[in-house]
Amino acid sequence: MLRLFTKSRGRCLELALVVTLLNLFLSFTVVWYSSSPAENNRHAAQDSRLLLSVEYTGDSALASESPVSDTVPGSEAGITNAQVNTLKVKPSEEVPSEAEVPKDVPNSAIPKLSIDNRLGVFDKFRRFQSHMFSVVGEAWSVLSSSRALCLGAQTSVDRLYELVELVKNWSGPMSIAVFVPDIELAVGLRYIQYLRSCNQAIEKQVSFHLIYPVEHQGTTNHPDLQGLDEVVGNMDCKQPKQVLKYLLNVRSKEMLAWRESYPYPQNLLRNLAKTGCQTNYTYIPDIDMVPTPGMDRQLETFLQKQEEAKNCSKCAYVIPTYEISINSTHLPTNKTELLQFVKDKQARQFHQALYSINQKSSNLKKWEKIPETEELDLAYKVEKYIFKYEPLYIARGDTPAFDERFIGFGMTRNTQVYEMYVAGYSFYLLNNAFTNHWGFQSISSRPEWRARQQEQNNARFDEFAKEVSAHYNADPYKMLDQLKKMNLKHVKVAYGVTKKNKTVAKKEEKKVLDEDIKKLGTE
Repeated sequence: MLRLFTKSRGRCLELALVVTLLNLFLSFTVVWYSSSPAENNRHAAQDSRLLLSVEYTGDSALASESPVSDTVPGSEAGITNAQVNTLKVKPSEEVPSEAEVPKDVPNSAIPKLSIDNRLGVFDKFRRFQSHMFSVVGEAWSVLSSSRALCLGAQTSVDRLYELVELVKNWSGPMSIAVFVPDIELAVGLRYIQYLRSCNQAIEKQVSFHLIYPVEHQGTTNHPDLQGLDEVVGNMDCKQPKQVLKYLLNVRSKEMLAWRESYPYPQNLLRNLAKTGCQTNYTYIPDIDMVPTPGMDRQLETFLQKQEEAKNCSKCAYVIPTYEISINSTHLPTNKTELLQFVKDKQARQFHQALYSINQKSSNLKKWEKIPETEELDLAYKVEKYIFKYEPLYIARGDTPAFDERFIGFGMTRNTQVYEMYVAGYSFYLLNNAFTNHWGFQSISSRPEWRARQQEQNNARFDEFAKEVSAHYNADPYKMLDQLKKMNLKHVKVAYGVTKKNKTVAKKEEKKVLDEDIKKLGTE
């Protein structure tokens, strides 16, 4: 019996061992099958996330940015309706210093810019379409909220290279309106790419607004543009003027036949540049009027003091402009140097030979007698407004708009200043500040088409003067009584001449100036 019990116990132990081994085998098998797919799925999921991070880096970066930064990746697909017409450029992780900016920028580093023509906004006469903030400076929002003053300038695309010199002496926000008809829109976009890639200050500080006429709508697609994108990325950053000249070669002879004399909408462009400024004060020069080094910071300090003192809500602070001889090696950097330039006949008042009444009210002979001081301050008040006064000035952003009926040349700036005068603004010269303009201008350089445009604008003034007087219920200049005597509708404007009759043109210019001064009682 004992032997039988021992034998049965042995068989039970063997059976238990077999069952245990079988269970272990099955358990390992189940674990192996269940764990392998999970591991495979985990690796697959990890690979998928890696792939997504590679493919959609641009979208991830875009999603993390503020909507008002107006930056998008430079995809070949261009922009969508949801992105409106704003061109967006992804900022780099690390911004190099000026010295680190490469001479040649690889094409892959330049985001492609584009706009949707369907989203252009008409001007009030429905002659032009504009795209505000087509390109936005990367530090635009920060600068606009931290500075009191914004520089707003207008230009045609063929003068856009002037921005390189302008931005050297301006560290605040800059709002630039660019006229880009027909294929010049494509050229302008590519040149803005080039400027932003080559110049850190432009990339950070400048926002661009693009404008073109309805009858010559801007285009970004043209057979002549094929291969141009690759070329832009390999151009010398040290030759902005030559690069622009090369890009403009895509313009056809047919386009150039109408382009030069096409009425340039200066006042529309100025309004857009001014509207683009998001600061309390604005400064609206032309793009070729260069401030002196450090002037922007001095103006910030000056304006802060004016705000604290609450001296004037309708004040315009005048900044004189001087023409600098092209024979000069450099632009004067301070007033003391400017006065030496004037003494050496290397500088003169802006439009001194072309139309001296331009700055006559500023009495710059008086200004030139005031020595330079350490701090920027008021020099004196303009005591006598003279018609056709058109100073550059700093003022609050709510000054009257530039009247857009004046298109082309003539009566553009001075009509806006005239309205300010009627509206009760006071003008003050600043003691040290001034701007430079390369080259002495003369009547011999004025083409006939420009003179004809000026005559057309002269003819529009009577209506404008009556509207302004009615709007403000004021006529401090007694302009309405003088319109008939001034007879601007029939004033003839002199224009360019040959060497043979240059003397005749000078006499004609002097005659026109003398007649204006006599009519206005300014002698």
